[in-house]
Amino acid sequence: MTGIRPLFALLRFEGVAHPWAWLILLIAGAAFLAWTYHEIAQRAERRLCLGLMVLRAAGLLALVLAQAKPTWTHESALVDPGRLAVVVDNSASMSLADPSGPTRFTLAERAVERLRDALDAGRGSPVALDVFDITGEPVANGQALKPVIERTDLARAVSESIARLRSRPLAGVVLVSDGMDNTGRPDLRELADAPVPIHAVGFKADPNASGLDLAVRNVRAPSRAMVHNQIKVDVTLAKTGGPATEAEVVLTRGRDNFASQKVSLGAGNSEQTVSLNLTPSQAGTFVFTATVAGASGERLLANNAAHFPLRVDSEPIRVLYLEGFLRFEYKFLKNRLEDDPDVSLVSVVRRANPEQPDARSDDGLITPDRLKNIDIVILGDMEASYIGSPEYQALLKWLDEKNHALLVLGGYRSFGPDGFRTTPLAEALPVVFATAEPYQTEEPFVLQLTEEGRRHPLFEITGDRVKDGAAWAAAPPLAGTCLVQEAKAGADVLAVHPSLQVGGKPAVIVAVQRFGAGHTMVLAADTTWRWSRMARVLGRSDTLYARFWSQTLRWLTGRSLDDQRPPLVVSTDRPDYDVGKAVSIKVTRQPKPGEDLAATEIGLEVTGSSGRSVAVPLRSSSADPNLFQGSFYPSVGGRYEVAATLTGGGKTIANQTAEFLVHGADLELADPGTNRPALQSLAASTGGVYVDVEDAAELAAKVPRKERRVPRVERAELWHSPVLFFGFLGFITAEWFLRRRNHLV
Repeated sequence: MTGIRPLFALLRFEGVAHPWAWLILLIAGAAFLAWTYHEIAQRAERRLCLGLMVLRAAGLLALVLAQAKPTWTHESALVDPGRLAVVVDNSASMSLADPSGPTRFTLAERAVERLRDALDAGRGSPVALDVFDITGEPVANGQALKPVIERTDLARAVSESIARLRSRPLAGVVLVSDGMDNTGRPDLRELADAPVPIHAVGFKADPNASGLDLAVRNVRAPSRAMVHNQIKVDVTLAKTGGPATEAEVVLTRGRDNFASQKVSLGAGNSEQTVSLNLTPSQAGTFVFTATVAGASGERLLANNAAHFPLRVDSEPIRVLYLEGFLRFEYKFLKNRLEDDPDVSLVSVVRRANPEQPDARSDDGLITPDRLKNIDIVILGDMEASYIGSPEYQALLKWLDEKNHALLVLGGYRSFGPDGFRTTPLAEALPVVFATAEPYQTEEPFVLQLTEEGRRHPLFEITGDRVKDGAAWAAAPPLAGTCLVQEAKAGADVLAVHPSLQVGGKPAVIVAVQRFGAGHTMVLAADTTWRWSRMARVLGRSDTLYARFWSQTLRWLTGRSLDDQRPPLVVSTDRPDYDVGKAVSIKVTRQPKPGEDLAATEIGLEVTGSSGRSVAVPLRSSSADPNLFQGSFYPSVGGRYEVAATLTGGGKTIANQTAEFLVHGADLELADPGTNRPALQSLAASTGGVYVDVEDAAELAAKVPRKERRVPRVERAELWHSPVLFFGFLGFITAEWFLRRRNHLV
């Protein structure tokens, strides 16, 4: 028959390696068995011998079949039905009542059941429903969902659901939601490239919700700002119903108001974006709040405020870098300083011939007005005449101010006979320039730290002096250095040449000293760029180079001095959390050199938006006696303030605060409306269809039947069956019993 394979194509004998040999043995065995029983029958003259022969033959045949290992195989197709991913919004906003009476979530569950029934009743291949919640987690059959999720991320829920079914024949996605996404995204454009159509099931707007309501719909602000620098914050307000009214938008942090602006809102529904200027006054990570307040009589007040995090960075280190020639040291150092987020760089390199008169800095690169906005001046390789006498005087006067610094880099011209040794600048530098040749050596060498250098922040990498010393000893060699006569008496020599000596002492490579209220530094080597380039050539990170220059700038400007560090620091591991999730808080004591804070006590309190404070117990670290950690579990959403106090001898030594934001149900329930347009736009952009929740069954006709057939071979090993074994025993036993009974043994 057509479509049915012959029996021999289905039955295999896996134990038969050479069929012809087995066939010969079977024929020989059958012949021998027939001859034997023929002889018995002639002697006994009884027909029973024929039956005995049949029983013996059947038993032996069962034994032979077991040894031949018969296997029955059958090919079939495994049908994987088309899948439809259904994402059910179980966020807290779905617990709100629909104008028809039941909650939105109840209507959503009914819509899913109607869609399932419509798919089952449809013609064609079956479609299986895979249900997911609003976090993208699969929902098992019979699992009860509740609308309690306190944050809605529609894009993530759909993306996670598609990813979980990427290996299945996915026909589409159905999103059942009120459309209220509170992640801050203005739309769901990132789902436009979804591999399958996304259908949406939503809710109609409440026709009776005509009362006045003001809401902060969205806040757009930079994630980072500079302290004392103005930034723009755009607050989008929404007004629903009611007459025209006046309102005020206020930006606050804790009890402090930072900006406010009054706005006029027209009658009925309207939306308006208000721009406010915010100038943070303190560095740190904070949570600000945008609030709108208007006339009384609003139907909902929970949506009148929105929080936004802001990291406020301290003032940048302002660097003026003058270079006399284009060279590798300039190229690499300029790139490093531009990559440092805390550095504001102004770099000038002379490109004209130094022998020409216009190659001098007659335009006044170093003037008192320019230096007002500079923290560090770096001078590269240049002859002394590149800078005029008034500029030298302005530089020395500026250097006498606190936290100003001068760094002179190695170079044949700057350290040579026409260099800085004959200028007023020589007085401020920590070295005495050489007065005779040699002025430079090109012998490669590895920097050697002095005892002072091993303790200095410039050369700190991990904080472990042994590891840091080993790292610097393994640094790529520098290609030569300029030579100076000696370090001045008040200077600190941080690094020297490992083998070259000048005047009976190791040649000075790095030296620093205090000059007036500022610092000066000389780096005689002019090839530190090799710490970056050689590491990259070998496929390694240039951490050594980056850390050295970042720490050099910070130390020179006093940004990392111990006496500038606060005695107490408090921080959280993240700027925002969900309700009920652990907030990890770290408090660190930072004693000054020679100061002992071991006997002091640390107190920690967390205050929510309600004003209620909760004490948080701290546990000390066994590895660091100045490190303490605690955990806090917020029960409601909002902005929280962390306050740490350091006390000793009955007195308060220091206070520090930090802030964090908790995304709670207030964000979910802040706006009781629905966002039908967002769902319609999503469906249109992905080739899907939007329907209202009562019409969810209509989507069944829009879902293509997309089953997949996978070939499957079913295999049954018949020789494992007890039938052959018991058949062998049964036939042989019956034959033996009959022969004994009839005295034919």
